[in-house]
Amino acid sequence: MKKALKSLLVFTLLLLGSENSIASFPVSDEVHRGYQLVQDWDIASAEKLSEQLLKEYPESGDAHFLQARIEFMKGDYEQSWKILRQIGDSFKEVKEFKKHVDATRRASKNFISKESEHFIFRFEEGPDEILIQYAEEVLEKSYRVLGDILNYYPKEKVLVEIYPDRKPFAQISPLTLKDILTSGTVALCKYHRIMMISPGSLVRGFNWMDTLSHEYVHYLLTKKSHNHLPLWMHEGIAKYLETQWRGEKQYLSPIMETILSNALKNDYRVPLEAMMPSLAKLKNAEDVQLAYAEVSSMMEYLATLKGPDIFAKILMELSSKAEFEVVFMKYVGQDLSGFQNSWEKWAKKLELKNIPGIKTLTTEFKNRKGLEPENKEYKALESRKARDLTYLGDILKSRDHYEAAIIEYQKALDESSSHSPVLFNKLAGTYLQTQRYNEAESLLKESLEFFPNFHTSLANMGEVYFSNREFDAAQVYFEKAVRINPFNPFVHMRLIHVYDKLGLIREKELQVRQFSYID
Repeated sequence: MKKALKSLLVFTLLLLGSENSIASFPVSDEVHRGYQLVQDWDIASAEKLSEQLLKEYPESGDAHFLQARIEFMKGDYEQSWKILRQIGDSFKEVKEFKKHVDATRRASKNFISKESEHFIFRFEEGPDEILIQYAEEVLEKSYRVLGDILNYYPKEKVLVEIYPDRKPFAQISPLTLKDILTSGTVALCKYHRIMMISPGSLVRGFNWMDTLSHEYVHYLLTKKSHNHLPLWMHEGIAKYLETQWRGEKQYLSPIMETILSNALKNDYRVPLEAMMPSLAKLKNAEDVQLAYAEVSSMMEYLATLKGPDIFAKILMELSSKAEFEVVFMKYVGQDLSGFQNSWEKWAKKLELKNIPGIKTLTTEFKNRKGLEPENKEYKALESRKARDLTYLGDILKSRDHYEAAIIEYQKALDESSSHSPVLFNKLAGTYLQTQRYNEAESLLKESLEFFPNFHTSLANMGEVYFSNREFDAAQVYFEKAVRINPFNPFVHMRLIHVYDKLGLIREKELQVRQFSYID
């Protein structure tokens, strides 16, 4: 990055003034310092320096370009664009930055804002407003819980942007649409803000509340370390701490535990250096899951060795621009190679889940104009016979031949070599329609052991208990379901009914309001 900053300053950007007025080396040196402050996410110091430079050198293109970068990092894209329009784009770095600012301002032009105590939420007016209450809950809790762990509380309000689908998200981030589909990446912390794709653009939503907390961890790590923490440790700490906001210490999903367990047995790793420049750039979703499992379990091991305050100590030391390897040795007592070897020995002793037939689920987006079509449900079934039997079951079910459909779905389950939550829910849903609640409950419990955040399983489990008038249990599952996918109207209607039956007046009123955003 330093090399890039220096190369940016070997030229002089002309506005309308005299060439002599901007050629002095002290200006370039100070602008370079400003760029470094921006890179360090020390925006307040960078802005103070920028104001001083613009007073002293009002016609300096370098000074104005610095100002444009600062405005962009503050989230004022129109002001950044206004400044950039005065600057020539003969150089690649300037041209690329202009293109990025223009794309961002266009993608966010219809955004409205809402604020909580420590966050600013930007989103398109409409159904996505349903997310804000939940987003405020997770992030304000994260502010307190993670602030205590990392000993850092941002002074500024943190900007959070929610993009309606993956196309604008790809336009404003370094990720391509292919990266998003391959890795399943749906959120980023970059450019001094958090950016996320709305769960409303996915077929069944996703675990977006933990995802928001994960990205907020990234924000804290970058701010406190002045952007000097290596990416692998960034991702490790963020994954390790992402569930802390809700008091949950289990950070590895069953699929991650299984992938890590198999990798340790087969001596397969994703090397730390291969994780650059982003885990989203890895070759497939399995490697992404393995990389997260590796680095997050390394952070659990580190916290076990040195205590939970080890992260805050390392971050504080890095903020003074100390070399990471030196800081790591100082606080961990081992170099990175030795630490990885120690972690591996520790990890092999863990009692990790290893579930046969469990595979990473693809990220399924709704079919929208200009984007890839929605993944078909049958693709996840590797067996051709299982696909054919499932299709036959669907036809029979559509014609109200429920008992016959159950037989075909059960055959499909027997033929399938991997666990398909979609197929499990087809059978469980048919059991529900025939009032065979015990069979449905048994199937859904098994599936939730494998994929605890699968929205359809949660909603169907809620329906099992609702149908049996077990409203307390129904509340638990419907609330979990609505937090994964708040855009399912059925779950909202069920929750309103459940709250009414349980006499929860305030919760019912709140749910009615939430439902109004998508109704």
